[in-house]
Parts: sequence; structure tokens; C-alpha cells
Amino acid sequence: MYPPELYTNRVRGKAVALATSANWAFNFALGYFVPPAFVNIQWKTYLIFGVFNVAMFVHVFFLFPETAGKPLEEVNDIFESHIPAWKTSTYTSQTARLERGEIDDKKVSISSDFSPERHEVAPKETV
Repeated sequence: MYPPELYTNRVRGKAVALATSANWAFNFALGYFVPPAFVNIQWKTYLIFGVFNVAMFVHVFFLFPETAGKPLEEVNDIFESHIPAWKTSTYTSQTARLERGEIDDKKVSISSDFSPERHEVAPKETV
């Protein structure tokens, strides 16, 4: 699910194909080497998987940015801006433009005094 969100349109197809191929190759390697590992090193095989799980948790937490609910352009901005992965859950394209100085923060403030009278929609005329 993650690789299609990471690449630009120009290379997305090839990159996802490569990621899928690598996934299949590693799954084959696991299926091929795990049964002999259980025979030869028995319960210590679980330690190997535990070490890899901890290492992968740290790797994902610190290096994989959050992409859920973000458009592809915003994901591209995240990678170009070099935002740390643990700060990307609150990252938006508007915050990126603010950091680059492209827009003024005074124009971005959101009004909290919403009143329906100010935002009425004119009723449609019936014919």
C-alpha cells in the first residue's frame, strides 16, 4: 500500500513493479529458509524475527512519513521539504507554503465567528 504513494507519476509504475518483485522474492526466501532454520537453530529463529521486527519498527517510525489522507502532490512536498517523518501527520501543503514564505501567515488565519447569515446561499428560483 505504501510504495504507490511515494513516487511521482513518471516512475510510479516501474517503482511499484520493482517493490512488488522484491516483496515476492523475500517472501520466497522466507518460505525457503525458515523451515531449515527451525530444524537447525530451533527456538532461536524467533529471536531473529524479533530483532528484525524491532529494527523495522524503529526504521518505519523515524523514516517513513505519514501519507494517509494526503494528495500525491502534498506527499511530494513532504519529500522535497525534508520534513522529519514523525512530524508529517500534521503537515499540510499550507504549512509548507508558510515555511517557504510563499504566503503570509496573517492571510491564513481561520475565522471562528462563523454565522449562517453571512454565508447564506440564495434560494433557486422555480420556473
